[in-house]
Parts: sequence; C-alpha cells; structure tokens
Amino acid sequence: MLLQLFQACEQSSMAGVIRSTWLAPLFEVFHLLGLTVLVGAIVLMSLRLLGLVMTSRPVSEIAAELWGWSVFGLITQLTSGFVLFTSESVRWYNSTPFWVKMTLFFVAVVFHFTIYRKVTRRDDLAPSAYRLTAALALTLWFGIGVGGRALTTW
Repeated sequence: MLLQLFQACEQSSMAGVIRSTWLAPLFEVFHLLGLTVLVGAIVLMSLRLLGLVMTSRPVSEIAAELWGWSVFGLITQLTSGFVLFTSESVRWYNSTPFWVKMTLFFVAVVFHFTIYRKVTRRDDLAPSAYRLTAALALTLWFGIGVGGRALTTW
C-alpha cells in the first residue's frame, strides 16, 4: 500500500513538471536554504545551551528570538522536500538512506516541538539538562543532513 502511494506521487502532474523543467534545482536551493536556517538556529541555541556563547543572556530569551527562524526553516524544508520527493518517490521508497533520514526527521521534529521547546523556554534547569538537550538536537539534525547527503550517492 505504501509503495502505491509513492508510485502515485511519482506519477502526479507536479512530479512530471519537476522532472521535465529547471524547477528541481530551484527547489533544491530552497531545501538547502531551509536546512541552513533551521540548523543555523538550532546550532546557535545549542551553543548557548552548551554554555559556549551568549552566556550573559537567558536561554529563554534567545530561544524566543530563534523560534521563528527554526519554524521558517522547517516549513521551507517540508515544502521543498515534498516537491523534490514526488519527482523520484519510487527511488526513495527503495532507499535505505531515505528511510533512515525520514526516521531521524520524524524523531527530530517530535523532539524539537516537545522536549527541546520545553527546555529552551526555561532558565532554571541544571547545566547538564541543557547540555543533553543540545547534544540530542545537534545529533538528530546533523544526522538528517548526513542522511540527505547519503541520498545523493544512493
């Protein structure tokens, strides 16, 4: 059943347009832009959680300033990623790196909107809680990046 969904995506008119025009590279640029903005916000926040930068500012203040950027990056990635996915979805169905990337992506998004968000809104946690949160966030999002890179060689 899942394979049929992937086949339907690949046979859609949107996928045909993406494959037959110059739009794929354009959506790839937007995908990388979204990744850069999202991971940039997460790296900055994680560096603060690790106590390496902006230590004179409260964690919650920095998190409030970066939250919109991370959401913008995530929405940009989701939108452009879906468009790129449709053009080669059957290929991705059979790709181990794709499934690893998507699994990490799902876990990272759930983590980002639950634990990460809760921790970064507080200024009264132990440094170890901040460091663990930062380490998990960085591991998940950089893992997704490595998975995405692996897709280009699959």
